[in-house]
Amino acid sequence: MMFSNEVIKRKKEFLHGIGMEEMEANITLDSPIPYSLDDMIQYLTELDQERVPGARGEKNGPYHGQFTRFIQRLETKRKDKRLNFMFSNAGRLLTYECMSELCCKLMMPAKDGYSGVKIIDFSEVPSDILPLIVSLIARVVFSVQQWSQNNERHPIAIFCDEAHLYIPAHTEKSIDDASLVTFERISKEGRKYGVGLVVISQRPSEVNRTVLSQSNNFIAMRLTNADDQAVVKRLLPDSLGDYAEMLPILDIGEALIVGDSSLLPSRIRISPPTLRPRSATIDFWDEWSKETVPANIENAIEALRKQSK
Repeated sequence: MMFSNEVIKRKKEFLHGIGMEEMEANITLDSPIPYSLDDMIQYLTELDQERVPGARGEKNGPYHGQFTRFIQRLETKRKDKRLNFMFSNAGRLLTYECMSELCCKLMMPAKDGYSGVKIIDFSEVPSDILPLIVSLIARVVFSVQQWSQNNERHPIAIFCDEAHLYIPAHTEKSIDDASLVTFERISKEGRKYGVGLVVISQRPSEVNRTVLSQSNNFIAMRLTNADDQAVVKRLLPDSLGDYAEMLPILDIGEALIVGDSSLLPSRIRISPPTLRPRSATIDFWDEWSKETVPANIENAIEALRKQSK
């Protein structure tokens, strides 16, 4: 509680510093107002080490030692270069306009120099915080759409590739629970605010059932796993359950389409892209048959230690 109150206090101080005191009454912990993390850590450190006058000399302050572990964990994450995207350029982010600039890059339609399609690459984000980072982006988009005027909303579709990694069917960590709250809300209420959700996964059995149940259309390619087939079959109306029997025999490029976008369930063939993605499986046999390139294990270990290639 003390930490939350201090964050709110610092957000209000930021508004006061730029002459926007009229907004202070509406500030909450989640309000997108910047504050300095360095200053916050310094303040917590002072509380953690505070000594106050006592009857027989100095004694420990009321919060002495209470934040030691928290500060250590926070400092460890700040020094982790895998999380550098979160903590670098902090000074540039401590501006009132930063949030608007971010949302314009994420949400503006194809005009005024903005591209209509935005691709965010999370492949280098550590898996333990991936659900949190992805859900934060989704929550920002949903919140801005929710607070936009009806006549100013531009419809947005969020495509979630490898969705089972951050919209899991079963959660074991609180960070996954926080991610699910965001995506479940978008799947239930997003259409009211012009936010669509496209869930893409090779393992539908590992994707949250609530999110899948809110989908209006399904495009299913070949699935050989019985659990994955069962999930798709449960999502289909009873009268169309037999169509799921086609899933294991679909050819490469074929798909089963069911939903509002098609008058009748259809088995279609998708034309291959002109520029094929670099997602082909490595030919192990051919690679093993080639002349061996010496593996520089020492360099890899040094890169691991430095967290830099």
